[in-house]
Parts: sequence; structure tokens; C-alpha cells
Amino acid sequence: MKTRTYLLLMLAAIVVPVAFLSLSGLYMLLQSERESRIQRVAEIAHSTSLLIDSEIMAAEASIRTVVNSPSIQAEDFAELHRLLSATRTSPLSWTMIADYAGKGVVNTLVPYGTPLAVNSGSWAAKAYDAQATSVGGYFFGTRSKRGVVSVNVPVPAALGKKYVITQIFDPHYFNRIFHKNTLQAGWIIGVFDANGISIARNVNADRLVGSRVNPALYGASRQGTSGMLRHMTRDGVDVYDVFVRSALTGWTVAIGLPVAEVEHAARVTTFYAALALLSVLGGAVGIAVFVGRRIDKSLRDATSAAQALAHEKMVPVAPSRLKEVNTLLAVLHDTGLALTQESAARVALEAERERLLANERAARQQAEAQSEAKDHFVSMLSHELRNPLAAISGAASVVRLPNLAPARKEKAWEIVDRQLRHLTHILDDLLDVRRVMSGKVTLQRLPVDIGEILGLCCQARMMSENGQHAWSVATQEAWVLGDRTRLEQVFDNLLTNAMKYTPAGGTITVRNTVAGSTAVIEVSDTGAGIEPEVMPFIFDSLTQGPTTLDRAQGGLGLGLSIARGLVHLHGGTIGAHSQGLGSGSAFRVCLPLAGADVAAPASQPAADATPARSAPPDCAHRTAPFPP
Repeated sequence: MKTRTYLLLMLAAIVVPVAFLSLSGLYMLLQSERESRIQRVAEIAHSTSLLIDSEIMAAEASIRTVVNSPSIQAEDFAELHRLLSATRTSPLSWTMIADYAGKGVVNTLVPYGTPLAVNSGSWAAKAYDAQATSVGGYFFGTRSKRGVVSVNVPVPAALGKKYVITQIFDPHYFNRIFHKNTLQAGWIIGVFDANGISIARNVNADRLVGSRVNPALYGASRQGTSGMLRHMTRDGVDVYDVFVRSALTGWTVAIGLPVAEVEHAARVTTFYAALALLSVLGGAVGIAVFVGRRIDKSLRDATSAAQALAHEKMVPVAPSRLKEVNTLLAVLHDTGLALTQESAARVALEAERERLLANERAARQQAEAQSEAKDHFVSMLSHELRNPLAAISGAASVVRLPNLAPARKEKAWEIVDRQLRHLTHILDDLLDVRRVMSGKVTLQRLPVDIGEILGLCCQARMMSENGQHAWSVATQEAWVLGDRTRLEQVFDNLLTNAMKYTPAGGTITVRNTVAGSTAVIEVSDTGAGIEPEVMPFIFDSLTQGPTTLDRAQGGLGLGLSIARGLVHLHGGTIGAHSQGLGSGSAFRVCLPLAGADVAAPASQPAADATPARSAPPDCAHRTAPFPP
């Protein structure tokens, strides 16, 4: 048996149960859809029954008012006729008063005084003796000469007046109730009484009202107050008939839903489902045939390689997509290469040696880079310490001179004081970068206005440089929860860098804005710019921009590292952008506005209180400009 045959058998073993389960699920779905549709019809039938009951109860309430009126006790039938005629609301409904013998006394269908039926049967005596409201079935009215139904209310026996007041309805009266519910075209709705006589109907009413309903429907309505059955209507329509029997009137409301309408959707759904299933099966068979051919080709290639190996030949075979076949081809190939094993081993040893040499060179270069960074830092630190110490030493020598003018002595002390502050700043930077990196900085978190702090820092820097640069400052109120001193330190570092690397006459632009729940601070300049290879490390310790031989800018390369650490401790981010040397640079700081993160205590070690957060997209390191 070929491999393709096995694959087809496996496919059949998988697809057949899946298809069976799919068909079963489809059948269950169709059953559920059918039941859901019938349930909606049942709700409409129940609603219609309640509407009819409400009409009957309204009629009973109206009659009760007349029963207890003084006109009944005084037997003033003319006044009763006038009152009942005045309250008549529909030509399809009227009121009659009959005595105990069934003789009509008042009928609002005709003018008062018109002769009425002398004896219409024992119905009045039965209604009066029962002393309870009764709802009659379908009967033929002697005065109206048409089929009607009635609601009979006896006068209380305590009044001593043996009369029955009847509200009579033409069956067409209930057609307006049918229209209150949304009935689709083709639905058949009808009402029949406790004897199975049709009272009202929306289809063929003239022909079928007054006749008996389908015996199967009538029998089902006698067995339960509600239900559903499938039968053939008197119109010859096969329907699902949903019925509800009223406990108040004994009447039954039945709505027939044509079977063809319900089953049509099922047939359409089944057709498309079968079409989709056949498409899936056809696709599966096609894939199986395609894969089977690929497997056959791979096995034929493996057979050719084995036959060539028997003749000590090497046949190049393209790798297949079958793991097992590839394994077989690899074994055959390895066997064929047994004669060249020694050469392959030498090549492998040479490759290993080259790899080890490359690793050794990379390790040496890394060590040299670390040593160079250390030497560079020591050189910078020595230079930064030497200049203020030399100035202090020179000032001390001047102070020791005899007969030194007070002005010169004061000048010397100013030099000493300035250089000591410079030394203190260097030591503070060294300590700050260590504390920030180890997470031991304590933040005094209070609500602060970023715009105010940024404006004050800019004013201080502009005063200190005596107009060497053109400043553009635009600030606005933006409150964050932060340490004012540390935020000033961040802004001072950014402003100092901008002043340091921007030549005289250049422009420094400072602004802060609010973007959503974030305060954004931007500092840009037209200075030296940042090299692309330096950009990824610009916030690392000991990293500086371009310097000249005289080190006019000074500094240890710690400012941006400290700034980044402090911004992260505030839950914010910092980023930089530059087009390259000579193109200036831009720095952006993003901080959450006050209220976005107020769960941390006011003062807590930063390592616990303010963990670093992921950077918003606009504040990460960028190669493209920041958006305006």
C-alpha cells in the first residue's frame, strides 16, 4: 500500500468523525433556532391573551359601576339607556340589560323603547343565580343578527333586583387587538371559546368564525393552558400552532406559524453548511494528495542515494520537508563522507581555533575599552581636581604676601570660595551617581509646579552667563508629585549641558507642555550636537560630548546619568535626539501629572517608593526628531 493511500485513510479517519459532529451540531443549532422562533411566537400569543383579558376586565368594571348605580335600584331604564349609550366607545360593542326570564329591558344597539326579545333563554337566570361574572362563548344575537360574545354581570341579590347586565362584543372588535402585536405576513392568529367555536380570526374570518376549530388544536388546549402542536389548519396550511388559554375567560388564543417559513431558514442554512463541509473535505483531500506526492518524491530520492552509496558514489539530494526522510538522507550522506572524515576534522579544528581567537580578541578589546574608560575618567578627574586646587594654592600664596591690599585679598578669597564650591560640586556628582545607581536616593514627594521650577532654573542660568546665548523660554503650569530639589538638579544638568556645548550667540530653547496625563519638558540647543555612535550611551556614566584639548567645557560626564536616574525615580522618562555633530541636540523629560500616581508615601526610599516605569513612546532614545 502506498504512502498516499495511508494518508487518505488517516484523513478519512479524522474527517468523518469531524463531519458527523459538525452535522450533529448543525442539527442542534437548527433545533434551537426553531424553538427560539416558536418561543417568540408563544410570547406574542400570551401578550394577546392578556390584552383580551384586559378588555374583558375593563368591560366588567364598567358594568359594575352601572350595577351599583341608583338607576338600577329605581329601575329607571330610560336613564340607564341614556348613560350606557353615552359611554359606548365602539359600534362593535354594546350593552344590554335583561331580567331573570331573559327578557331584554335595555339594549344600546337600538333606541330606547324598541321592542326587544321576550324570552332569549335561561342564560339570564343561570347568570343571576351564580352571582358571579361569566364570560359567554360564541352565540348568534337575536337583535344584532350576527355572531357575538358577551360578559354577564348579575345585579347583587341583596338589592332585590333580578337583572343581568351584559356587555356584548362583535368578534371583529378583537381584530384591533391583533394589530397591537407585530404579526408577520403568513401568520394565522385566532381566538376560540371553551366549546371550540372560533370567535375571531385574522385570515378567512367571514368563512371560519363561528365554526369549530381543528379538533387536534381544541384537544390540546383542553389538556393544558399553553402548548404547541403541528397540524393542518382549516385553510389547508401546515403550521406550528402555539396556543395560550385564559383562566379568566376560558378562551384560547392560537397563533399558527407556517412550517414552510420555519423550515426554509433551516434548509438554506443546511445547504450552505453542506457546501462549506464539502469544500473543506475537498481541500483536505487535495492537501493529502499534494503531501503524498511530496513524500513519495522524498522517498524516491532517499532510495536513489542508497543505491548510489552501494556503488561508492555521492548523489546530491535536496532536503525534504520530512524530518524522518532528512534523517535518513543525513545518515547516508555521513556514510558517504567516511573517506573524507580526517579532512573534515581538520577543517572543524581550524574553525574552532578561529572562533576561540575571535572570542579572545573580543574579550581583549572589551578589557582595553574598560581600561581606557577608567584611564579617561581618572584623567578627567585629575584635570578637574588640579585646576581648582591650583587656583586655591595660588590664592593662598597671594594671601600670605605681606602688605597685601584688602581688595586683592578679597579677590583671592573669592577665588578660594569659588573653587571650593567647584570641588564640592564634583564630589556631590560622584556621590549622587553612586546613590542613584544603587537606589538609595530619598525623594521628598510634594506637589510642585514644573513650569515654575523650570522658569526659575532658566532665570538663574541666564543671569550666570551674561547674555552669551539667545534664550527662548515658554513655561506653563503643570503639577507633578516630586522632589523639588531633585527636579531642579535634573533641569540644571540639562541647561548646563546646553550652555556648555552651545557656542556664544547660539540659541537655547526651553519649554514645558501637558500631553494627556503627562508633563513634558524639552530643552534644545543649536550647539555641538551628538554623534550617532554616542547616542545609545549618552546617558551612561563617564560619557561626554565632543571636547577640545583645553577642556573648556569641563565636567566628568556624570550629569546626564544622574538626571536619568532621578527622572526614573520620579516615575518618568528622559530621551535625547540629535542629527549629528554641528546640528544641535534636544532632550525631553516626561513626568506623570499629580494624581496619576499618588499611592506612594510622601517620603520613602526611592528603591521602594518609585520603581522605574516603562518609557512613553515620545520620551525614549530617538533617531527621528521629537514631534512638535
